[in-house]
Formats: sequence, structure tokens, C-alpha cells
Amino acid sequence: MSEKNKQRMEKFVALCNSGKPWYVFLVLFSLLLAANALLELLTEQRVKSWVWLLNVAGIVGCVADLFHCKNLRAAKAEDENA
Repeated sequence: MSEKNKQRMEKFVALCNSGKPWYVFLVLFSLLLAANALLELLTEQRVKSWVWLLNVAGIVGCVADLFHCKNLRAAKAEDENA
């Protein structure tokens, strides 16, 4: 792997570990969940249960990733202080 590719990968991993992308996905899944709820409330159409499950699973996954990033930052800060 070239040095330039290594630098790009390090930047990508740092971005993911910062937690910022997970906030974007959390908002996206929340909006999809709200849109499904509004669709059912305002029309006579029913949203299939697997769509609800995918939205909830996405939200739970994002929250889990955010906690993981928070723990990584705490461990990294602990290592720097020690």
C-alpha cells in the first residue's frame, strides 16, 4: 500500500472514530421513521413491518456506534494522560 493510500485510510478511520458520520445516519434514519409514521397517519396506506424494523435497527446501530466512538475517545485520552 502506498504512503498516500495509508494517509487516506488514516484520515477515513479518524473521521469514523470522531462519530460525525453516525450523527448524519442517525438523523437520516430518524427522518425515515418520522416519514413512515406520517404516511400512516395522513393516508390509508400501511407501512410494512420490515420497514419499521429496518429504521429502528438503523437508529440502534447508530447509537451503538456513537457509544463505541465515545469509548474510543475516552480510552485514547486515558492513554495520553498515563
